[in-house]
Parts: sequence; C-alpha cells; structure tokens
Amino acid sequence: MSEDNNLTLEEKVKKIVGEIFKKDIKEINENTRFVADLKATSIDTIALLAVLEGEFKIKIPAGEVFGEKTVGDLINYLKSNLEKLPNS
Repeated sequence: MSEDNNLTLEEKVKKIVGEIFKKDIKEINENTRFVADLKATSIDTIALLAVLEGEFKIKIPAGEVFGEKTVGDLINYLKSNLEKLPNS
C-alpha cells in the first residue's frame, strides 16, 4: 500500500469508491452519483464512510455520500474540511 502515499486526494477517494462499489477507477469521475450511478445502499454508505474516515482521520456525515451527492461533492467536502485540521 506504499503506492497509495503518492496518490492525490482525488485519486485516493476514487480508488476507495471503486473498491467499495466494485468498479474500475476509470468508471468513476467527479460527476458519478452515489445512488443513481453506483446504486449505493445504506450498507455501502456505512462501508464507504468507515474506510474514508480511517484513511483521512476525519468524521464525514452520511449525507455527504447519499442522495444526489457525487464523488466530486465528497472530494470537495474532504478538501474543505481537511484544510481546517491542525497540522500534526
């Protein structure tokens, strides 16, 4: 997994989304919708949030990956909220 350290935030998110939804990363873009395109269920949402929160060490509300939310919305949420974290 050392190769993951060289990935951008966008690439990490798309890779995680691809793994959870069993999709090739090439099929996932910023306009990919969680429910309409990936057919996300509540269990998928819980799994995705658990992996993302473990990876980025940030609490993510379920609403950020449900409804008409897109992968791009999630990336923007992470960027915005990770910037607020103090540097460790």
